[in-house]
Amino acid sequence: MDGGLRLLRAARHTVTGPAVLLGDPVLRARAAEYLADLTRPYGLRVPGGLSDAPPEALGQSYGEMAAELIPAVVPPDEPVDLLVLAFAVHDMLPGRATAAYLSHVCPGTPMSFALCDQGSAAAFTGLRIAREYGCRRALLVTVEQAVLPYDAVVPVPARHRAVAMLYAALADDGTRSGDGDGDGTGDTARHGDNGATGDDSDGEAGGPERIGLGRGARATALRQHADVGPGDVAALAAAEVRELTAGRTDVAVVLGVDLAAAWPGPGGDAVTTGPAGQPSTGLWWALLDRLAADAARPRPVVAADYEPGLGYLSVVALEPAGRSEPVGERGSHERAQPLVGLRGADGDPDPGAGQRHHQDARLPGPLGERHGPLPQR
Repeated sequence: MDGGLRLLRAARHTVTGPAVLLGDPVLRARAAEYLADLTRPYGLRVPGGLSDAPPEALGQSYGEMAAELIPAVVPPDEPVDLLVLAFAVHDMLPGRATAAYLSHVCPGTPMSFALCDQGSAAAFTGLRIAREYGCRRALLVTVEQAVLPYDAVVPVPARHRAVAMLYAALADDGTRSGDGDGDGTGDTARHGDNGATGDDSDGEAGGPERIGLGRGARATALRQHADVGPGDVAALAAAEVRELTAGRTDVAVVLGVDLAAAWPGPGGDAVTTGPAGQPSTGLWWALLDRLAADAARPRPVVAADYEPGLGYLSVVALEPAGRSEPVGERGSHERAQPLVGLRGADGDPDPGAGQRHHQDARLPGPLGERHGPLPQR
């Protein structure tokens, strides 16, 4: 996927009602027993009366939350090749193969992955998988729910929220791969004409809130760093933003709450911070607000988040679709050079250069190198 990804459509939802599946007393009892078995070795106790609690007092089903968003961004006649579900806090039905279920309800019956144990970095890793998978369309869904029946080590989210983003592969010339419609304006307008409030709205009334993205945005650079300490994250994040913006003054910055607390850069209207209490969805919620607010006069955006518990710093750069020089791509002085030997838009060496990376086996998941770009897969 040398041409990168283009964000075509997005929708989000704050869920306030009970999970339908947890209305079944038999399934609720089984879930309570399953959670008790999982937590017992860690000295955690699930209340004995959990199975008797009313459904509205319990948590959510990620399968239900995500399935409600899918029709808002994926029409039946536009099959998806890849679906990635990213979360940090498990839901109230952890024994369910949720990603496989979502593949069943998503047009195209796509290959599906579930990503967890990476905190706020999970959605960035999901985007990286989508970029490197080589698919035509990829759906990235990040979810979080606000109830756990035991004392967690970290605070649970403030609200049940989900964000879905549909991406399309780009050919090297910047057009959508395989679609033949060039800029894809007609495709985006089908589902993105309602706009977004830009005010941390809940997206509750009438179901999921579809976000107006105009012509969409190109994800031109994606970087993740592992083993970043609290004392190093501010300088590293500022350096990444400076490099990706290359001195431009029209770039908006969107930060997760944990990174915003350490942010040393300029503030003002150009900087947007995700809502507090939403560690998994907050950054993406705020990013969609920013893209929607700028839809009439789009500008580049750099979004970044920090997972303090794991030391992961993740950064993505997006450029309005149709611009000739997206953020993070080769400069004019590099265009005549062969691709071999140049560093890619995400900071990794071009695969043709024959360079190798060292993977730190001590770190979980696909995150690898210390204070540097991650290895190619």
